[in-house]
Amino acid sequence: MGSIVFHTQSNKRKNRVNSERLFEFENFAVPDSMNKTLSGAFRDNIRIFLQNFAEIEDYTVNEMPVWCTSLFSENVGVFPLYTMEETVRNSLDPLCHHCDLSGWGHHFICKRKYHLIIPAKENWNEPLDEDFAEIQSHNLYGLIHCNGYGHLIRINGLKNKSRFFAADDSMEFWDRLCTVLRTRKISALHVARREAVRLSLIHGVAYGEPWFEKWGYKFSGGVPGIAEQFNSAILFLSSLRLDTIISDLKNKSHVRRIREMIEMYRKLSDKPLITISDLLNFMLAFESRIPTGISNACSFDSGTGETPMGLETFVDIMTKDCRWSARRLEEVLFVIIDQLKKHKANNLERECSISRQELRDEARKSIGDTGLIDFVLKSIKCFAVDNQIVRRAINPFSRLAEFSIHETQPGTCIELRFDLSQDVRFLCDNVLAGYSETRLVLCSNSFVKEWPVKGETTNQMKLTCKVLPTFDELETQFTRPSSPGEIVVVEPWITIGDLKMVAQWAMRDTYCIMDEFVVSQIGGLRKIDDEKVVRSMVDDGAQVWVRGYGLDWSTSLKYEDGSWPEMQGMSFGAFCSIIEQI
Repeated sequence: MGSIVFHTQSNKRKNRVNSERLFEFENFAVPDSMNKTLSGAFRDNIRIFLQNFAEIEDYTVNEMPVWCTSLFSENVGVFPLYTMEETVRNSLDPLCHHCDLSGWGHHFICKRKYHLIIPAKENWNEPLDEDFAEIQSHNLYGLIHCNGYGHLIRINGLKNKSRFFAADDSMEFWDRLCTVLRTRKISALHVARREAVRLSLIHGVAYGEPWFEKWGYKFSGGVPGIAEQFNSAILFLSSLRLDTIISDLKNKSHVRRIREMIEMYRKLSDKPLITISDLLNFMLAFESRIPTGISNACSFDSGTGETPMGLETFVDIMTKDCRWSARRLEEVLFVIIDQLKKHKANNLERECSISRQELRDEARKSIGDTGLIDFVLKSIKCFAVDNQIVRRAINPFSRLAEFSIHETQPGTCIELRFDLSQDVRFLCDNVLAGYSETRLVLCSNSFVKEWPVKGETTNQMKLTCKVLPTFDELETQFTRPSSPGEIVVVEPWITIGDLKMVAQWAMRDTYCIMDEFVVSQIGGLRKIDDEKVVRSMVDDGAQVWVRGYGLDWSTSLKYEDGSWPEMQGMSFGAFCSIIEQI
């Protein structure tokens, strides 16, 4: 198959989609033909990815070449993933403040970094702007250095299937992309927008973990003990009992609304709601079942204090918890409604009730599955259809369940229209905000995911080659933590001499300071003989010390944070910590 070409307005870019390079957004890299192709280190994989799975665009952005990988989803159609390669030596801003914020400012500056962007839908047919880094509306924006360390800078929902965590689909894609490209570590910072931080708190309290932890990102505070404090704060907030919350807030002006909200959701739930985690978990699950567009709470006095829900909403909720189809459930409901109407007509249109057993017996004349009838009768609390309200109540004298149907005035609002977004945000702002632990959670916004360094076949070894400085360099240049080593992927049967050449090329290709670095030996204080076979000396996934010379300490492109302390000598303790690793 060839290319699919479609044109937009004359002032817009021409879009060329190669049908042989069209990838499914929801199942990116599945099946794993792409996985097998991209089996090396990130610096190599990203080049292969652009060559084999992207098309070069006919324009540049700030002198950076742009590639487009075409993605598709049945829900939104075809759309672009753009990749821009930034050569750091030609960059106006070679430093990385994201590394500085993530605690990686001591990393050597990489020669290349890659910007990966899925623009907002309204910009899918437009070329990228020069100020792309400042645009807040990107569905996805990530930055990855050629050593495999990177940053998730911006994430927004593509399909908006959830009112709360709409970015789940974009995050799922980003995680697959990072995995297939073999990234090493990715940092993620909650943007400073109130809504994003608030939703992270909601997810943490509802599910016991921050939103990012769904994809393996771990809290990274940078301060000893802060991770334990963070986890304790999440646990404390999640375990707050609803009755305790009402007691704690008894003197607050909004306690009545909170009490009524809790009681309403308790009535809707089939399971006891004891803690605020139970409540938020139920509300978020319930929200995902309500058809898009239902909002703006609307009340109706059904006579029991129950707020009636629409028939479609009621059927959708039942479908989640049973083996019967929505069609079968609706069939039973309409039989029940017809029987209730007949019973009312036989009693001169008075709104009298019918017992559960009598209604069940009448329904069995039309429905043969008694289990289905029992499930529907048990599920009914209060629902609306047209201008009719069907409700179940307990007879105060017989203590048996009875059912009735009621007419409402034309135009009366009878469908339950949850404003769950407003309710959840109200709980966040007026309940959780009152506890000191919430402030710790809101301020803890740095997360990191690390991928393991491990060969994926028996014919492959992945090693981390880390430069061991000379003793002079330890005393004068290495005055803070050393930069991470570089990943190399080799065949297990190559020699140590071959590994020296592979490591030398990898380091020269990756870091500005290593343009002329020469590897003289593998091993620490004790050199490993060049004729030894690699697999006989080191294990897959191991860190290998590399000694050599030629680091360019005179270059201005040393560390990602741009700082370079005066030669002040390394403390004896720091010096010993390096020596202990050799």
